Amino acid sequence: MTDVAALLNVEHLSRRYGGVVAVKDVSFEVPQGSIAALIGPNGAGKTTTLNVISGLVAPTSGRIVLAGENLAGKRSDEVCRSGIARTFQTPQIFRSMSVRDNLKVGTMARGRISLMETALSTPRVRKEEQQIAAEIDDWLEFVGLRDDANRPISELPFGRLRFVEVARALAAKPSLLLMDEPSSGLSRAEAQELRAIMLRIRERAVTVLLVEHNMPLVMSTADLVIVLDKGQLLAGGTPTEIRANAAVRKAYLGTQG
Repeated sequence: MTDVAALLNVEHLSRRYGGVVAVKDVSFEVPQGSIAALIGPNGAGKTTTLNVISGLVAPTSGRIVLAGENLAGKRSDEVCRSGIARTFQTPQIFRSMSVRDNLKVGTMARGRISLMETALSTPRVRKEEQQIAAEIDDWLEFVGLRDDANRPISELPFGRLRFVEVARALAAKPSLLLMDEPSSGLSRAEAQELRAIMLRIRERAVTVLLVEHNMPLVMSTADLVIVLDKGQLLAGGTPTEIRANAAVRKAYLGTQG
């Protein structure tokens, strides 16, 4: 995908916590319309990198450029409105709500209707609500949760919670979806279902950047693999190139964890 323009440019990114350097001078690009995987041993700085990109943590230095806009130092809500949505290692969902209502929360990230308009229930609001309801139905169908739309979150098994969080993130209409360990806790069948969902996400022109330890999933799904080790960039390339990289095999692929 070398001829495809980059949607995300991470430029000389560093993040320190006191005297600890979690990420050091990391640079990489994620092409538009691709699935990119960020891998590495435990403590390599993967989740920290995702946290900085999504605005949960400010960078110590460096730039995060999405479609030409520098997002470094912006709050997470500002980053979301710029086109980045996020899922987490442990699903961050509202357990007291239904599946459908969780997706409604995702649509609020767009901020297209003012609180005053909502209170007055203007024709614009009613039209928007109808459109959002149709979009929610579409995303529920997309992740295989249409029949669970009105079920309380508390009734769903863990694997379904993962897919609710993915659908809620997609309901925000991101250009870039960040996924942190999305296969964690899933059965083999659910991981295959997740893979199919990610491939369909790419078909909808949403770019994906995931942190993942499941190497069969990464190598069978990602267009680009970015390898971190001890907070630094070790390698980047296609799955075939990464498999053949001796430094990567030594640091990660040949070890457990």
